[in-house]
Amino acid sequence: MAEIKRLADLHWPDVRALLDSGTRTVVTAAGSMEQHGPQLPFQTDTLLGTVLAEAVAERLGNVLVGPTIPFGVSEHHMAFPGTITLDTATFKAVVRHYVASLAHHGFTTVIVIPSHGGNFAPLRELEEETGGQIGGARYLPYTDLMAFMKPMEEIAAQDGITPQVAGAHAGEAETSMVLAARPDLVDMSQAAEGFVGTFDAGAAQLIFERGMTALTANGILGDARPADAARGERYIAALADMLAAYFRERM
Repeated sequence: MAEIKRLADLHWPDVRALLDSGTRTVVTAAGSMEQHGPQLPFQTDTLLGTVLAEAVAERLGNVLVGPTIPFGVSEHHMAFPGTITLDTATFKAVVRHYVASLAHHGFTTVIVIPSHGGNFAPLRELEEETGGQIGGARYLPYTDLMAFMKPMEEIAAQDGITPQVAGAHAGEAETSMVLAARPDLVDMSQAAEGFVGTFDAGAAQLIFERGMTALTANGILGDARPADAARGERYIAALADMLAAYFRERM
């Protein structure tokens, strides 16, 4: 695995040295600050976005990890107090300026990993609007929400966890990953069952149109109670492997 180089930790001469030595790709994530059931913190997607961006960077090598965007398109979570959202236009503008700033300094590829479901479609829209080029740099987002969930479903199945229990939001899968990354932020005494029906494109459309409470009263899609830190580590590794392979093919 390659060394992780984090932009936020560096000094400007360090970044100049990286550029001069040929590091021209940045990997970042687009997270959120929204409710994640009664057991997980608001920063869940931002935290996991950073974890995934760093894991992907380790696998790709010779890349810089950019700061995770901490706010996303979370309007469908606004029934839950504490959620902070951007509208779609503002979110896309933030991403556009982020990429353009890095392009200005000489970076030629900016990879964006959405770690929040509401960010997938806006990132795809921005790719279509820009043709995948912003400020002279290639803008390379991951935009397939259903495919993003597949590695987690495969790991869950190995342990007898159904996709409905693993869940699409604050269920067993996300809770396991936060247990692996930051167990101090998880309150398993509050872990509960939420919506445990099938989460498909129709269910996703329903919550984006009517809000999370159309499916769940406690903010959970899935069942957080079987969460396990060791399985969370496997989820993270499987997601990072999938994402790294996806981006490697396109770089």
